[in-house]
Amino acid sequence: MNLAMKFRIFIKSLLLALVVVVLIPAHAAVKATLNQSTVFEGDPITLIIQSDQNDNAQPDLSSLQQDFEVQGSSTSSQINILNGTRSFKKTWTIELMPKSVGKLEIPEITVGNEKTNSLTVTIANLPPEVAAETSKHIFVESSVDLDNEETYVQQQIPYTVKLYYDSAMQTGEVFSPQIKNANIRALGNDKKYQVVRAGKKYVVVEKRFVISPEKSGVLHIPPTIVRGRIALSGGDSPNLRKRMDETDMLNQFFGGQNKNPFFNTPFDEFFGRRSIGPSRPFSISGEAMDVNVLPVPESFKGAAWLPAEELIMTDSWTEAPPELKVGEPVTRKLILQAKGLASSQIPDINISKPEGMKVYTDQAKSETPNDGSTIYGIRQIDINYIPSKAGKVIIPEINVDWWDVNNKEQKTFTLPEWNLNVTGNPIAAIENNNPLPAVTKNTDTTNSISDQIETIKMPMSWGWKTLVLLFLGIGVILFVMFGFKQRRKKTKNSAVKPQKAVQLVDMEALKNALAEACKSNDKHMAARTLLKLVRAQWNDQLIQNLGILAQELGNGSEVIEELEKSLYSADSSDWDGNELEKLVTQGFYRKSVPLPQKQNGLEPLYPV
Repeated sequence: MNLAMKFRIFIKSLLLALVVVVLIPAHAAVKATLNQSTVFEGDPITLIIQSDQNDNAQPDLSSLQQDFEVQGSSTSSQINILNGTRSFKKTWTIELMPKSVGKLEIPEITVGNEKTNSLTVTIANLPPEVAAETSKHIFVESSVDLDNEETYVQQQIPYTVKLYYDSAMQTGEVFSPQIKNANIRALGNDKKYQVVRAGKKYVVVEKRFVISPEKSGVLHIPPTIVRGRIALSGGDSPNLRKRMDETDMLNQFFGGQNKNPFFNTPFDEFFGRRSIGPSRPFSISGEAMDVNVLPVPESFKGAAWLPAEELIMTDSWTEAPPELKVGEPVTRKLILQAKGLASSQIPDINISKPEGMKVYTDQAKSETPNDGSTIYGIRQIDINYIPSKAGKVIIPEINVDWWDVNNKEQKTFTLPEWNLNVTGNPIAAIENNNPLPAVTKNTDTTNSISDQIETIKMPMSWGWKTLVLLFLGIGVILFVMFGFKQRRKKTKNSAVKPQKAVQLVDMEALKNALAEACKSNDKHMAARTLLKLVRAQWNDQLIQNLGILAQELGNGSEVIEELEKSLYSADSSDWDGNELEKLVTQGFYRKSVPLPQKQNGLEPLYPV
């Protein structure tokens, strides 16, 4: 191949590559910028994200939450057509409030399948004259209410924040601290009152919290931050006024000061409305605190750690002890209240199963009210007991171990045991006290009377008159016998009169109804239909509940027990009817009871 041929091939390849580059659409891109790279503490910054993707993708701002508060955003779209070429641009304008001073990074933000570039912004402290001027009008005090600055893990820590301000503050908002390895919960409504400090009158807003540490060691409580706007005073420097004017222009860009979602009216209404004039943003902080959190003491031997100021438990049976009957469920309500703990910190209570009883526990009901200074964890447990046999039953005592944080010692709260009597099944008792009359075998007396007639010997010497009298006598005897027989028949019918209204049961309809209930997982309909079907098949009206049925079944008793358990469960969707449907399809039978052998010394007729 000569040189000219090689050159032509190179030129064609180059042109082909250029055509491919032109035909391939430009890769979509997103870009992020900031309105300024350095701001003072308390000033918002504006993040602008632009994308040329014409879709419904939205930026994921979750990565900003660690260092910034997202205070508002707006979206705009623009389509340009130039020389037949169409371009698209979508812009998100996001207002951010930095949470701390120093150099902060705005990480990459995902928009659809693309990511923005990362950015860095510097948050500077307010000038000393501005900080001094602000502290004259607004300041924050924070405190924890502990005797020796120590607490146990999971024990509540009372935490109070007080904001002092005068008429110079126009708007403001209190941000509770974000604490690692701990939960913080607000208590009640905020308090508002007036005090005098150094001869100056201040309005005080008091907020109370409880903090529950989740691990032992040193717990760091960051300072509480208050942000808002304060009126410009005559002593403010010209440079500061200029910077505040730029901030006001930024607020107008977002739709005006009063429309800013951070500086809105609800908080203004609490502090009292201010006349909005020249103002500047402010950000002040309380003091950071460290609390020593002690681990679970080695002397505590309880099953679950419960550090509380007080613990009590009530039993609904104390006021009205139950009357227990075989097969009939009774409910027992236990309410446990722990002062200084949330309901989520209260573990499950160990409920023992008494002998001769089935025990089902409903899902616990919980709440955590407070009285403005402390929280109360309340947990209600409903226990369903179903006796399975008559006689004496002992329901064991219930013990809850807890740690008294005031006296620093383990205590145990005990509900005493119950000694109760279980009576027999009421249906069976009625049957035993008023049994149906026994149906005796009707013995036809005709044969015995006929035998007596056959034994009569007629002498051959009797005349025809005697023969007529004899036949008349026999007729009278037969007439009396017939009347006696009819009377016995009426007496028999009268004896079994309670069984007169016998209804024919459609077994096939019951089986179909039971199958439908199983398929739809309707446990209540399945239980009612099953009992009707069993009573009809076995001709036994004593099968009045699932407990009796499970005891009488020769196969599948565990399926019936599972159905009975689900009937007393709080969850209405916890039963699957497949197993019961299989049992009905396969067929169930009654448990056989072996007949007692007579002890007469004889060998059995059919030895095994």
